[in-house]
Amino acid sequence: MHVMKRFTLTLAALTGLGIAPLIGQTPSLRTVPLSADIDVVNVRTLPDGNTLRQERKMKFYRRADGSTRLEEPNRVVIVDNDAHTVTVLDPMSKTAQVQATPMASTNGRKPVAAQAQLQVAGSSLGGSNISSKTDLGVKVIAGYSVHGVQQSTTIPANSALGNTAPITKTIQVWRSSDLQLPLLTVINDPLGGTTTSRYENVSTSTQSDSSRFTVPAGYKAVPAPQSRVIASQTN
Repeated sequence: MHVMKRFTLTLAALTGLGIAPLIGQTPSLRTVPLSADIDVVNVRTLPDGNTLRQERKMKFYRRADGSTRLEEPNRVVIVDNDAHTVTVLDPMSKTAQVQATPMASTNGRKPVAAQAQLQVAGSSLGGSNISSKTDLGVKVIAGYSVHGVQQSTTIPANSALGNTAPITKTIQVWRSSDLQLPLLTVINDPLGGTTTSRYENVSTSTQSDSSRFTVPAGYKAVPAPQSRVIASQTN
Protein backbone atom coordinates (compact mmCIF):
# COMPACT_ATOMS: atom_id res chain seq x y z
CA MET A 1 0.00 0.00 0.00
CA HIS A 2 2.81 2.42 0.89
CA VAL A 3 4.53 1.66 -2.44
CA MET A 4 1.42 2.58 -4.42
CA LYS A 5 0.97 5.75 -2.37
CA ARG A 6 4.42 6.90 -3.47
CA PHE A 7 3.48 6.15 -7.07
CA THR A 8 0.13 7.91 -7.03
CA LEU A 9 1.63 10.85 -5.12
CA THR A 10 3.99 11.59 -7.98
CA LEU A 11 1.51 10.82 -10.75
CA ALA A 12 -1.27 12.95 -9.27
CA ALA A 13 1.01 15.90 -8.59
CA LEU A 14 2.57 15.89 -12.05
CA THR A 15 -0.77 15.52 -13.78
CA GLY A 16 -1.84 18.71 -12.04
CA LEU A 17 1.19 20.38 -13.61
CA GLY A 18 0.37 19.01 -17.04
CA ILE A 19 3.50 16.86 -17.34
CA ALA A 20 2.47 13.45 -16.02
CA PRO A 21 3.10 11.59 -19.30
CA LEU A 22 6.71 12.76 -19.22
CA ILE A 23 7.71 11.17 -15.97
CA GLY A 24 6.28 7.67 -15.81
CA GLN A 25 7.32 6.99 -12.24
CA THR A 26 7.82 3.38 -11.31
CA PRO A 27 5.73 2.13 -8.36
CA SER A 28 8.79 1.39 -6.24
CA LEU A 29 10.38 2.82 -3.12
CA ARG A 30 13.88 2.26 -4.50
CA THR A 31 14.83 2.75 -8.13
CA VAL A 32 17.78 3.38 -10.44
CA PRO A 33 19.37 6.84 -10.11
CA LEU A 34 19.85 8.36 -13.55
CA SER A 35 19.78 11.40 -15.79
CA ALA A 36 18.29 11.73 -19.27
CA ASP A 37 17.01 14.11 -21.90
CA ILE A 38 13.29 14.09 -22.69
CA ASP A 39 12.00 15.03 -26.12
CA VAL A 40 8.24 15.56 -26.42
CA VAL A 41 6.69 16.18 -29.84
CA ASN A 42 3.02 16.89 -30.49
CA VAL A 43 1.69 16.80 -34.06
CA ARG A 44 -1.84 17.80 -35.07
CA THR A 45 -3.28 17.77 -38.57
CA LEU A 46 -6.01 20.31 -39.33
CA PRO A 47 -9.00 19.53 -41.57
CA ASP A 48 -7.38 21.49 -44.41
CA GLY A 49 -4.26 19.32 -44.23
CA ASN A 50 -2.14 21.89 -42.41
CA THR A 51 0.16 20.35 -39.78
CA LEU A 52 0.95 21.87 -36.39
CA ARG A 53 4.13 20.63 -34.69
CA GLN A 54 5.26 21.57 -31.19
CA GLU A 55 8.37 20.28 -29.45
CA ARG A 56 9.53 20.47 -25.83
CA LYS A 57 13.00 19.47 -24.67
CA MET A 58 13.75 18.83 -21.00
CA LYS A 59 16.44 17.51 -18.71
CA PHE A 60 15.45 14.78 -16.25
CA TYR A 61 17.12 13.58 -13.04
CA ARG A 62 16.02 10.81 -10.69
CA ARG A 63 17.51 9.73 -7.39
CA ALA A 64 17.34 6.34 -5.68
CA ASP A 65 14.10 7.02 -3.76
CA GLY A 66 12.27 7.88 -6.99
CA SER A 67 12.32 11.64 -6.46
CA THR A 68 12.62 13.55 -9.74
CA ARG A 69 13.81 16.85 -11.14
CA LEU A 70 12.56 18.09 -14.52
CA GLU A 71 14.25 21.10 -16.10
CA GLU A 72 12.76 23.30 -18.81
CA PRO A 73 14.10 26.70 -19.93
CA ASN A 74 11.47 28.61 -17.95
CA ARG A 75 10.83 26.34 -14.99
CA VAL A 76 12.10 23.46 -12.88
CA VAL A 77 9.78 20.93 -11.24
CA ILE A 78 11.03 18.86 -8.29
CA VAL A 79 8.98 16.00 -6.85
CA ASP A 80 10.37 14.92 -3.47
CA ASN A 81 9.04 11.53 -2.41
CA ASP A 82 10.52 11.76 1.09
CA ALA A 83 9.18 15.25 1.83
CA HIS A 84 5.89 14.64 -0.05
CA THR A 85 6.24 17.96 -1.85
CA VAL A 86 6.17 19.36 -5.37
CA THR A 87 8.39 22.39 -5.90
CA VAL A 88 8.19 24.64 -8.97
CA LEU A 89 11.17 26.94 -9.50
CA ASP A 90 11.00 30.01 -11.75
CA PRO A 91 14.61 30.83 -12.78
CA MET A 92 13.60 34.23 -14.17
CA SER A 93 11.86 35.60 -11.09
CA LYS A 94 13.90 33.50 -8.64
CA THR A 95 10.74 32.25 -6.93
CA ALA A 96 9.82 28.84 -5.54
CA GLN A 97 6.33 27.39 -5.13
CA VAL A 98 6.48 24.55 -2.60
CA GLN A 99 3.32 22.55 -2.14
CA ALA A 100 2.46 19.43 -0.16
CA THR A 101 0.98 16.80 -2.45
CA PRO A 102 -2.54 15.44 -1.89
CA MET A 103 -1.12 12.09 -0.80
CA ALA A 104 0.63 13.78 2.14
CA SER A 105 -2.73 14.36 3.83
CA THR A 106 -2.86 13.05 7.39
CA ASN A 107 -6.63 12.67 7.60
CA GLY A 108 -6.43 9.07 6.39
CA ARG A 109 -8.62 9.69 3.35
CA LYS A 110 -7.38 8.81 -0.11
CA PRO A 111 -7.86 11.75 -2.51
CA VAL A 112 -9.80 11.32 -5.70
CA ALA A 113 -6.55 11.63 -7.64
CA ALA A 114 -5.29 8.29 -6.36
CA GLN A 115 -7.96 6.60 -8.44
CA ALA A 116 -8.75 9.11 -11.16
CA GLN A 117 -5.19 9.78 -12.32
CA LEU A 118 -4.67 6.12 -13.13
CA GLN A 119 -7.41 6.27 -15.74
CA VAL A 120 -7.00 7.46 -19.30
CA ALA A 121 -7.72 11.17 -19.73
CA GLY A 122 -11.25 11.78 -20.87
CA SER A 123 -13.02 9.39 -18.54
CA SER A 124 -14.61 12.31 -16.70
CA LEU A 125 -16.32 13.56 -19.85
CA GLY A 126 -19.40 11.44 -19.29
CA GLY A 127 -20.70 8.19 -20.70
CA SER A 128 -19.47 4.65 -20.18
CA ASN A 129 -15.94 4.59 -21.58
CA ILE A 130 -14.71 1.29 -22.97
CA SER A 131 -11.09 0.40 -22.20
CA SER A 132 -8.87 -2.43 -23.36
CA LYS A 133 -5.19 -3.36 -23.04
CA THR A 134 -2.96 -5.04 -25.63
CA ASP A 135 0.44 -6.61 -25.03
CA LEU A 136 2.81 -5.32 -27.72
CA GLY A 137 5.69 -7.65 -26.91
CA VAL A 138 9.36 -6.82 -26.50
CA LYS A 139 11.81 -4.76 -28.57
CA VAL A 140 15.04 -2.81 -28.07
CA ILE A 141 15.21 0.98 -27.69
CA ALA A 142 18.55 2.77 -27.21
CA GLY A 143 20.18 -0.53 -26.30
CA TYR A 144 17.62 -1.45 -23.61
CA SER A 145 15.03 -4.18 -23.79
CA VAL A 146 11.55 -2.69 -23.41
CA HIS A 147 8.11 -4.22 -23.05
CA GLY A 148 5.18 -2.47 -24.71
CA VAL A 149 1.58 -2.19 -23.57
CA GLN A 150 -1.17 -0.31 -25.39
CA GLN A 151 -4.29 0.93 -23.66
CA SER A 152 -7.25 2.00 -25.77
CA THR A 153 -10.14 4.01 -24.41
CA THR A 154 -13.27 4.76 -26.40
CA ILE A 155 -15.70 7.55 -25.60
CA PRO A 156 -19.05 6.38 -26.93
CA ALA A 157 -21.18 8.45 -29.27
CA ASN A 158 -23.53 11.02 -27.77
CA SER A 159 -21.33 11.64 -24.72
CA ALA A 160 -21.04 14.96 -22.91
CA LEU A 161 -18.60 16.05 -25.64
CA GLY A 162 -21.42 16.09 -28.17
CA ASN A 163 -19.67 13.61 -30.47
CA THR A 164 -21.88 11.85 -32.99
CA ALA A 165 -19.47 8.90 -33.36
CA PRO A 166 -17.18 7.05 -30.93
CA ILE A 167 -13.77 8.61 -30.19
CA THR A 168 -10.87 6.23 -29.48
CA LYS A 169 -7.65 7.29 -27.77
CA THR A 170 -4.63 4.97 -27.53
CA ILE A 171 -1.58 5.14 -25.27
CA GLN A 172 1.47 3.01 -25.99
CA VAL A 173 4.07 2.71 -23.23
CA TRP A 174 7.41 0.98 -23.86
CA ARG A 175 9.03 0.42 -20.45
CA SER A 176 12.51 -0.76 -19.53
CA SER A 177 12.44 -2.98 -16.44
CA ASP A 178 16.20 -2.46 -15.98
CA LEU A 179 15.83 1.31 -15.82
CA GLN A 180 12.29 1.26 -14.36
CA LEU A 181 11.48 3.92 -16.94
CA PRO A 182 9.18 4.24 -19.99
CA LEU A 183 11.68 5.04 -22.75
CA LEU A 184 8.93 5.70 -25.27
CA THR A 185 5.32 6.81 -24.86
CA VAL A 186 3.02 7.46 -27.84
CA ILE A 187 -0.42 8.98 -27.32
CA ASN A 188 -2.80 9.05 -30.28
CA ASP A 189 -5.74 11.30 -29.47
CA PRO A 190 -8.18 12.48 -32.17
CA LEU A 191 -8.82 15.58 -30.06
CA GLY A 192 -5.19 16.50 -29.36
CA GLY A 193 -3.13 14.86 -32.08
CA THR A 194 -0.20 12.50 -31.61
CA THR A 195 2.21 13.11 -28.73
CA THR A 196 5.49 11.20 -28.60
CA SER A 197 7.70 11.29 -25.48
CA ARG A 198 11.21 9.85 -25.65
CA TYR A 199 13.91 9.47 -23.00
CA GLU A 200 17.28 9.92 -24.67
CA ASN A 201 20.93 9.97 -23.60
CA VAL A 202 20.11 7.98 -20.47
CA SER A 203 23.02 7.80 -18.01
CA THR A 204 23.06 5.70 -14.85
CA SER A 205 26.53 6.93 -13.93
CA THR A 206 25.29 10.39 -12.92
CA GLN A 207 26.53 11.27 -9.45
CA SER A 208 23.81 11.96 -6.92
CA ASP A 209 23.67 15.69 -6.15
CA SER A 210 21.33 16.52 -3.27
CA SER A 211 21.30 20.20 -4.26
CA ARG A 212 19.29 19.33 -7.37
CA PHE A 213 16.33 18.48 -5.14
CA THR A 214 16.37 21.54 -2.89
CA VAL A 215 15.40 25.19 -3.36
CA PRO A 216 18.52 27.16 -4.35
CA ALA A 217 19.76 29.99 -2.18
CA GLY A 218 18.33 33.36 -3.16
CA TYR A 219 14.91 32.04 -4.21
CA LYS A 220 11.81 33.57 -2.61
CA ALA A 221 8.98 31.28 -1.52
CA VAL A 222 5.59 32.23 -3.01
CA PRO A 223 2.15 30.56 -2.67
CA ALA A 224 1.32 27.83 -5.16
CA PRO A 225 -1.79 28.39 -7.32
CA GLN A 226 -4.88 26.83 -5.80
CA SER A 227 -5.83 25.49 -9.21
CA ARG A 228 -2.93 23.04 -9.04
CA VAL A 229 -4.44 21.30 -6.04
CA ILE A 230 -7.86 21.23 -7.68
CA ALA A 231 -6.42 19.80 -10.89
CA SER A 232 -4.55 17.10 -8.99
CA GLN A 233 -7.70 16.01 -7.20
CA THR A 234 -10.29 16.18 -9.96
CA ASN A 235 -8.71 15.46 -13.36
